[in-house]
Amino acid sequence: MNRRDMLLKAIQAGVLLSLPKPMQFFANEKKDAVLTEMVGNALRFPPVFTNGGTMTLANSTVQVWPSQNTSAIAINGSYPAPSVVIEKGQQFTANFINNINEPTTIHWHGVSVPEIMDGHPKDAVVPGGSKTYTFPVISRGGTYFYHSHGDMVTAKEVYKGFAGFFIIKDPAENFNLPAGEYDVPLCIQDRRTADIPEFTYSPGTNEMTYGYLGNTVLVNGTPDAYFEVKKTLYRFRLLNGSNARVYKIAFSDSRAFHIIGTDGGLKDAPVSATTFTLSPGERVEILADFSGDTIGSNVRLVSTAFTHSGTLPYKQGIALDIIRFDVTATGSSGGVVPAAFNPITYYDIGAITNTRTFTLTMGASHPMHKINGLTFDMNRIDWEVPQYALEEWKIINNTADFHPMHSHGLQWQLYSRNNNTNLPPSDKGWKDTIILAPTETVRVLVRFTDYKGIYLFHCHNLEHEDDGMMLNFKVIDPIGIQQIGTSVPSEFKLHQNYPNPFNPSTKIKFDIPKAGNAELKIFDISGREVAVLLSGTMQPGTYEADWNASKLSSGTYFARFAAGNSVKTIKLILAK
Repeated sequence: MNRRDMLLKAIQAGVLLSLPKPMQFFANEKKDAVLTEMVGNALRFPPVFTNGGTMTLANSTVQVWPSQNTSAIAINGSYPAPSVVIEKGQQFTANFINNINEPTTIHWHGVSVPEIMDGHPKDAVVPGGSKTYTFPVISRGGTYFYHSHGDMVTAKEVYKGFAGFFIIKDPAENFNLPAGEYDVPLCIQDRRTADIPEFTYSPGTNEMTYGYLGNTVLVNGTPDAYFEVKKTLYRFRLLNGSNARVYKIAFSDSRAFHIIGTDGGLKDAPVSATTFTLSPGERVEILADFSGDTIGSNVRLVSTAFTHSGTLPYKQGIALDIIRFDVTATGSSGGVVPAAFNPITYYDIGAITNTRTFTLTMGASHPMHKINGLTFDMNRIDWEVPQYALEEWKIINNTADFHPMHSHGLQWQLYSRNNNTNLPPSDKGWKDTIILAPTETVRVLVRFTDYKGIYLFHCHNLEHEDDGMMLNFKVIDPIGIQQIGTSVPSEFKLHQNYPNPFNPSTKIKFDIPKAGNAELKIFDISGREVAVLLSGTMQPGTYEADWNASKLSSGTYFARFAAGNSVKTIKLILAK
């Protein structure tokens, strides 16, 4: 078996690799052939987790740098942690065993899960304890991940290895994208060369201010990583798994690529780009085409330099090599760049029911990082959000640092940056993590549709999070929806509202014969959505919704009720 076949089989098997690069002909970025010794390590791929199996967290000794031992926090002895690859619609189950010496949890970042499964620090698993995480996979197909969320230990545990991919495949998304060996997940994390071979984590005042930053990059836990590609189209799933490092992603020859996905899955259409910003917790999927490259050539994925505060060599904005792609053979992934994906329904700002403001500040002493003057209190609920309501969250960064803000429990939509609604392609689509540059203000449109309960809003600079830049909120029962009686209806039905005509309130009754997703929306006569009364999973029963139209003008409106494959519509008359 030749080396390339061995590498391919290893990748397909999901084993870890750290093979030295042999002497070979290659071409530089101008494709001038030279003979040189290429150095580096073959890109590692973690094993794939078997759904229903056990995840044992333990202090382990692994080899990150060749022939050198590194102390890490590993799952099932693996660094990087095993990847979860699962189809939408399946039930995910993992028996988690905590064999480290502090309470911790698993947070399924970006994945819609019930409160008790979300990995809130209040639900931490004690040392020697266990917990079964199980939930239906209802999120869109996309690139997600899981990681530690223990109280004030998240940064340390992630830095030492407690993080892995959670990739959801959606069989309905058939767009002839590159698949198999041509669909490549890349987890990008920075470490400190001064600490090699250890993951030494010892934050001082500077690290708590700006985050724990390194000056070298690991990809899938691989230092000086290279990946052999063929002359064809590839899909790369980029995850920023760093504690605090912000990357300005580009290719070393400034070639164009297509952004096809953000945190919550595919965009509505691919967008050509040459660079984008990737902050901690964010994911961006791209299509990169090597068909025009010469066999023997190489190109690097890099983070380009940008100006920011901090102290060298550990500061934001330094130029970094990420991974080298070596073009070694001809071949075809069979993948294409589609003209479009499934359309995304963008929220209508006219349907916003409430605006909340969150101001980020940073002081000079611990705890220095705050939201609205508050730091995290495990037992305090900081605000409540009605399920299904469309809210605007205005986030103001009053600091001189970056803050990647993340919300549990949903995918949201970024609306504007500093009142500019012309957003870059990595901002458009479904998001759960949004970076705020120093002194920047963003507006985010938020609607919780899947679950009720207590969730978290926090900075995903993990040092900032552990320092207190995190708050609790609670998703509560939707306003104006109540179940009537206990019997299960025999059929799907939308009753005529009463009174009708009405001013300004009316009641809308509907029957749901079996559990599933349901929507009750109101439209004006032009077809514009003016209200969402219900959007999410419902149990069987008869329900009644109260709709207050006091902010709308007189006229004809339509209530549209959909559940499963059934749709009903009624006419409503608002007479003021």
